[in-house]
Amino acid sequence: MKRVVITGVGVVSPLGSDVSRFWRELCAGATGVAKLTRLPSALYPRDLASEIKDWHTLPEADDPTLRDSGQAVGYAVAAARMALEDASLGATLPEDNDCSVLIGSTMGNQDVVERIINRYDMDESSVLQPEQAPEFEHFKPSLLSGTVAARLGARGSSLTLINACASGNYAVGLGFSRLRAGLGRMALVGGADPFTRACYTIFHRLAASSGTCCQPFDRDRDGMVVGEGAAFLVLEDYEHALARGARIYAEVSGYGLACDAYHATAPHPEGNGAVIAMRRALAVAGLATEDIDYISAHGTGTAANDQSEAVAMERIFGERMRSLPVSSIKGALGHCMGASSALEAVACALAIHHQAAPPTLNTRTVDPAFPGPLDIIPGKARSMRIRHAMSNAFAFGGNVTSIVFSDLRH
Repeated sequence: MKRVVITGVGVVSPLGSDVSRFWRELCAGATGVAKLTRLPSALYPRDLASEIKDWHTLPEADDPTLRDSGQAVGYAVAAARMALEDASLGATLPEDNDCSVLIGSTMGNQDVVERIINRYDMDESSVLQPEQAPEFEHFKPSLLSGTVAARLGARGSSLTLINACASGNYAVGLGFSRLRAGLGRMALVGGADPFTRACYTIFHRLAASSGTCCQPFDRDRDGMVVGEGAAFLVLEDYEHALARGARIYAEVSGYGLACDAYHATAPHPEGNGAVIAMRRALAVAGLATEDIDYISAHGTGTAANDQSEAVAMERIFGERMRSLPVSSIKGALGHCMGASSALEAVACALAIHHQAAPPTLNTRTVDPAFPGPLDIIPGKARSMRIRHAMSNAFAFGGNVTSIVFSDLRH
């Protein structure tokens, strides 16, 4: 089996749309969460959102060829381009390449539909055929990966994965699996999601949105905050990266996935799928539980998800959870849907590279209802030895994934 490493990262995030600023703000305990601006806040009593604030500063924002695309397409093109440049591969790949593009998303190009509804002043009784609105052509989810591949010159496989909020991890994991099996030497993997009326309203109507702030694993947590963004990683066959003298952030060493098949929106109360995914990721990586130094948790700040994840981590790590550092960056970024686990994958790669784990914002008292106490990293980043980090992502429909990232220097 081939070894797979991360040689480039790129982000479009509520904390900033360049990697240096993203990492600096994340480590300092900054937040991208603020009052909702994209929708009439009067309609939403719980009116927090984590929106992109610097999109206008990126070249893709003024690109006329992206104007009719879904916002996630623009975010994805920008983040993927940054990742390529960060890997010292230029803004486009050379003609002779086998680079795949694998993108996870929750809402895809839903904002295209919402634009059409607004433009044609549609309501519940309206009927509009696709041929009457050529804008529908830009709705296809395949345009996420297809546009990135075309713009950056990637000649390998092109695939958009729709696996709800774990989609970014699915993309990273699939890219890892393909390269590990020798099916290519390079892959651009990540996630992208736009801010949409549909997504914001769904979580509001589910009473899953916070009215104060996102407090992962806190006793007084009252919900999540909807966000948006994109993140990409350049994965390479280790030998290919060495041959070109690439800087290596970290190695992707293990990947596991499972499905609870329990409920459309609720996680399994005993975290059964999460337990399976974590065990599989450890097995693929050839690691034991004591080898993991840091967990990047899913940590949405919702009652059921945090409880389920705490139970699952306890079942895997047992007493180690008392001293095993854990953080959820959703307190800083909100829940960026399919982009969330891709942003968390970037954070894990940077955590290993810089040997510092990012903090969890707003968590003051860990919920005593959990099986045991958690070593939640508060406030600011914690400098520490990170040989191996585990990143969890859980989604509606019981889709759960875990990825293990490793330090080549260990």
